[in-house]
Amino acid sequence: MSGREAELSALDEAYGRPLLFIVRGQAGMGKTTLLREVHRTWRRRGPGIIRITCSAGIPRWDLFGARAVVKAFGDSFPDSDSGNSALSDAMAAVNRLCLPESYGSARARSALFAELVRLFAYLTEDAPGAVLIDDLHTAPDPALVVAAAHRVGCTVVATYREDGWATRPTSSASPRTFADRVIDLSPLPDDRIDDLVAVAAREPLDQAVAPALRAALGPLAGNPGTVLDTFEALRREGHLVRFQGHLCLREPAAGPALPDDHALVRQVAECGATGGQLLAITALSGRFSMDDLPDFAAATGRALAACGRTVDRLVAVGALVCDEHGVLRVPCPALVPAVLPGPARAAEVHRALAEHHLRADGTAAPDPAVTSDHIVLAGSALPPIPSVVPLLERQADLALGAFPVRAARRYRAALRHCEPGDTAYSRILAALLPLLVRTGDYDGLAETVAETVVVGVPAGGGPRQAELAAYAALAAVHTGRPVPAPVREALADDPETRTALEFADGWFTGREPLRTSQVRLAFARLHLGGVDTVPTDVTDGDRFDPVALFGQVLGTAAYGEPVTGPLAAYARIVRDYRDGDWAGIPSGARALELAGPPCTPVHHAVRLIAAEVHSTTGDYEGSAAWLESAGHDGPFPALWAWASMGLAYRTGEWERARELGWSYCDRSADRTAEGSVVGIGRLLVRLAFTEWGEGGRRELLPRLRTEAERWYSRLGGAELKAAALITRAFAERDTDSAIEAVDVLREHGGRSELLRACVTVAFLADDPRPWHQEAHDIARGLGDSLHRTPMTESMGASGLAPMTCDDSARSGPAVLSGLEGPITALVGRGLTNRQIARELQVSEKTVENNLTQVFAKTGCRSRLDLALAVMEGRLTAFLPRS
Repeated sequence: MSGREAELSALDEAYGRPLLFIVRGQAGMGKTTLLREVHRTWRRRGPGIIRITCSAGIPRWDLFGARAVVKAFGDSFPDSDSGNSALSDAMAAVNRLCLPESYGSARARSALFAELVRLFAYLTEDAPGAVLIDDLHTAPDPALVVAAAHRVGCTVVATYREDGWATRPTSSASPRTFADRVIDLSPLPDDRIDDLVAVAAREPLDQAVAPALRAALGPLAGNPGTVLDTFEALRREGHLVRFQGHLCLREPAAGPALPDDHALVRQVAECGATGGQLLAITALSGRFSMDDLPDFAAATGRALAACGRTVDRLVAVGALVCDEHGVLRVPCPALVPAVLPGPARAAEVHRALAEHHLRADGTAAPDPAVTSDHIVLAGSALPPIPSVVPLLERQADLALGAFPVRAARRYRAALRHCEPGDTAYSRILAALLPLLVRTGDYDGLAETVAETVVVGVPAGGGPRQAELAAYAALAAVHTGRPVPAPVREALADDPETRTALEFADGWFTGREPLRTSQVRLAFARLHLGGVDTVPTDVTDGDRFDPVALFGQVLGTAAYGEPVTGPLAAYARIVRDYRDGDWAGIPSGARALELAGPPCTPVHHAVRLIAAEVHSTTGDYEGSAAWLESAGHDGPFPALWAWASMGLAYRTGEWERARELGWSYCDRSADRTAEGSVVGIGRLLVRLAFTEWGEGGRRELLPRLRTEAERWYSRLGGAELKAAALITRAFAERDTDSAIEAVDVLREHGGRSELLRACVTVAFLADDPRPWHQEAHDIARGLGDSLHRTPMTESMGASGLAPMTCDDSARSGPAVLSGLEGPITALVGRGLTNRQIARELQVSEKTVENNLTQVFAKTGCRSRLDLALAVMEGRLTAFLPRS
């Protein structure tokens, strides 16, 4: 039973001893599952064990739980009527005396207890007896229920919830007061919860699902019952979808909801409309404190004392938490969508509060900032009130310097309350649109443009149609949603809007990359201030970085980097790839595909990165699926060739890998499009590695050096500089160039590229060991399940720290045996055959013979490829199972 090993061990040690164990935990903590596992384990030791379920409905007059006891014996010994007259007689005697009137007489009650003792004694006749009692807190009198079994010396294990005592008479004793030992079931740690969810999924699970569940459940994230019930609710309600062989969240941003029948949901419902409104305003306001409660009570027409009692009850059940400053919050985000299907209820409360403040119903003058925020949060629930526009504009102006996001929300609310034709509309809109860009609120930008189009493009000094079209296109690219048809129709009749709208259309075809010149032309109408001066071409070599490009074109001070949407997702994936944090890349790529129209340049680039990650980890089918999804005619042919080469040479297709690389190079001379050269540095380095190895054509290495130097002189960038240095190192056997490449990549490059640069130095340097050690350190740092070097015993024998790997699914390939493992590990450390022979105290001929077998078994074509295979963990399938 995952996560409960310590508790099971403690109970196992108690078997056969006359002890009463109480297993205590919240609902869903796994008490019943634990008891089921104890029953399964102890049943193998002897027949003297029964399991009583108190929650089956013991009559309140049945203080000993006699009916439940007889039922448990009947379930455990179904042949008692025909095979054991003593047991049958004892059960019949208990049944005969188990009547309401028996408990009214001391003599009859004593007789019933004596018969229960005789019945339980049957369990201890031939072996230690054990009695397992589930949900003891539901019994009429827990002490009496366990008394008879305890009297005869049975090992008694009972589960109960402490909160079951909240409504009991004060005379009832909690089981913890008479137990020999209490075992508390604490929340399970994250890794055990993730294991449970993975088992419940019954198919490969996307990596983001379990963390999303834990984040949404908050303090309930360690409760296995709640986690599994929430997961099953996601599946049942269609919030999980299969994509590329994995079960994924259909809408990751939406967040899971607690099941409707969860205890916390029921407890909030029991608090009535007041409880729902308090939960809504606390969850969606950002800040709600006890100081705001009088206004809430007055605005909603409720008694302040009643509202206070409702808050106390919500805090008591865990729906709300109140800090030392009286600020309330909802600790379990998954409770909000379960109780509040939408934001309407909170908006209605804010509408009431806004109206209350505007009427100045309180004894003190309301804070204008608080009034403004209630108007903002009321949204469309508050009918337009033109008189609040000056208030909102003034409060937005005041917040602009320190709180620009709050200022933008107040400006948007002011627009909503403007009368048609109000000259303030143009002024506010002109301030709002660039502010939304600066704060990175591209969803708000799209909504504002759409609302403006409905109202009508304002006259006066506000933004004109060409500017609105540029803002609409900017919002579309960042949100991943094409410009809406009504917006396009309203703006398309102006010829000056065509460039921006066509730019957005081209982005969603996904056939061409983001070109600097096009970005400048499309957004030339936006005068956001602080525009950087950059050259016409991409400014960072062969990288594709749309967020950086927008910052350069629009001005880094005026452009807010997105935190949601496809560009933000792409930026995270690229950053993780460069930093070597690869574990979440496949999940991020799947989420991007499911989030919206999967046909933009960032989708193509992410597919190719995902293909490379999958092939590096040995998931060749996954890599092929991503490459097929990307297509060979996408906007990034060099990046596609690089990823395709990686899959080809890792699956032993060396000639195809070379063909893919040279096919691009032969056509690249005339390529001038920015997307055509994205990733060309990685491609040239990969091609140099394949030609350097055995079977390669080293005479072509000077051509690769020339290609790399040409692209670096044209585009610049750290990775292209490193590519030029590495290809020169191979072409001229120039160790100094390789070392310089390492220095460049240490400061500016990605971890994977740095690993290959270190390996390059190792194969050219007189002393390769420090460079191979650095390469191994990088490989170990590239993630839990990525770039592993699982040479286990063989690597340990060679002095290299081994890693673990689960190769249970392996079948087919011949394993490395004898000296082959240690020799392979030492090749990975950069040792020559002579050095390996000295290390292992064998002849050089023996090393050569073993290496021939290693090459034959692994498909590696050279010492260089073998070393990379060791570092990338590609030899898992060839390791001995021991």
